[in-house]
Amino acid sequence: MNSTLTSKQSTAAFQLKGGIYTLTTLELHNSCLNSLSQQLKAMSEKAPHFFQQTPVVLALEKLPVTVEAPDLRAISGRLRESGMILVAVRGSEQFRHSAERSGIAWLPSQKTRPEKNVVMMKQSGQPIPVESHEPTPSPQKDEAHSNPLSETSVQETKIIEQPVRSGQQIYAPGDLIVLSQVSPGAELLAGGHIHVYGPLRGRALAGVNGNPEARIFCHRFEAELISISGQYKLTCKTEQSSWSRHWGKSVLIKLAADHLHISRL
Repeated sequence: MNSTLTSKQSTAAFQLKGGIYTLTTLELHNSCLNSLSQQLKAMSEKAPHFFQQTPVVLALEKLPVTVEAPDLRAISGRLRESGMILVAVRGSEQFRHSAERSGIAWLPSQKTRPEKNVVMMKQSGQPIPVESHEPTPSPQKDEAHSNPLSETSVQETKIIEQPVRSGQQIYAPGDLIVLSQVSPGAELLAGGHIHVYGPLRGRALAGVNGNPEARIFCHRFEAELISISGQYKLTCKTEQSSWSRHWGKSVLIKLAADHLHISRL
């Protein structure tokens, strides 16, 4: 009897582990709730399912110094209406108490490069078809060109034979090859090229380490989002979309002059 109690008491209820997760950063430029709501609505209408259950970090560094602390609870509510979940606030010490009172984690301002994964909330009334990330350049880029056998130029290629289901995220440091379909809500990330030999209905992000020469090849283009080296485009099949004529076709997507271009294969 005593040995049974001891065994139950020694069993840990939980274990803390570190992990690296991709979080979307929403960079706030003013504290106007109406402006925020309008832009969130425009984004949600364009991609109604893309932002569902998306954890968001609210960056406040770009707010004018004279602006008072924004209503974080109200902002959290507006984000939740669009499917996003506010998990943390990033900013100076002046916003720390406001975050604590709202029950939201606070992160200090970054002192180095701007945060990647920033969804820019511009103040124009136009739709927002593209979000842009600032790529992180490889510190050994020049060495890779001079030494073709260097570690940065020789990356592992990952081959996936099974369908990629909704909610799955697959990463490859080099090229990523998928021999089956990619379902809506699935996400492919690769440091190099992405090849999909079935319908691409999820998200494909090539050159995520800052490689502008990366390409996306797919047998059947029906993607929710595509990205190369940080340049993003939300895609959809509408008559207004310039990419609509390529929907359901075999295509090649590349980056040129900071714009994504699509062509038939």
